[in-house]
Amino acid sequence: MKKKLLVLVFALAFNFSNAQQVTFKQVSESTKRIKGKITSYVTSMGDTINIGDKVKFGNPSNANNSFVYIFEFAALSTPTLASIRAQGWDSEVLKMRISGSKRRGYEVTFTSKTEGGITRYLYDYEKALSVGELARDGLSRAEAIAKLKESKDLLDLGMLTQEEFNALRKELTPIIMNKN
Repeated sequence: MKKKLLVLVFALAFNFSNAQQVTFKQVSESTKRIKGKITSYVTSMGDTINIGDKVKFGNPSNANNSFVYIFEFAALSTPTLASIRAQGWDSEVLKMRISGSKRRGYEVTFTSKTEGGITRYLYDYEKALSVGELARDGLSRAEAIAKLKESKDLLDLGMLTQEEFNALRKELTPIIMNKN
């Protein structure tokens, strides 16, 4: 019994120690595939996405009302372009992995599922976001910093009161500190 418990504790410790956070910069500048289990990803806009987070599908970018960077697949099937019916759906991130090659470059691909669905979705987060196939709620970290800097300039010019600036700062701080 002690032996089984020890093996279980060792296996769990190894599994958690192997988990990691990667950033867009690390992946895009990498000359080798990053190894290990990815549990968190910091996007090019400074947003942090974790396993289990919800991602909302936006609008298809293809003229045929299908997605270009989001693929759908069911068990034992070949991935196909996701159709317009996925528009507006919330999807739970199940897995993140590094894909690509040394010659082509690397990117983080996500696997996710919708609430009751058997169907899985596969996508490159950065590319899908850039064309509007993924929708973002609120401001990114970089946008929040820019907005706060602009507000500070307006405060210095006397076009914004200290109370208005403090209220905006309080609202933007969780986004800037990645605690949203």
